[in-house]
Amino acid sequence: MKTIKNLIVILTILYTLSGCGVYNGMSMKPHKTSVTTVYGQDEVDKANDSKDQTKDSMQITVKQEFIWKE
Repeated sequence: MKTIKNLIVILTILYTLSGCGVYNGMSMKPHKTSVTTVYGQDEVDKANDSKDQTKDSMQITVKQEFIWKE
């Protein structure tokens, strides 16, 4: 379920960046868009075993390169 939510977020970002009409009439156009995702999980060890915690993290990096319109 978590993977589907992440995919929806990534697709929404890509759609917004590539399909947006704000680039019309500009001298630069989007050339390449890349998305990188990093998932992590950290365990926090407490003195009392019943209070141990697991923290999930996700980082999404969107990189968009532009080229000059000729």
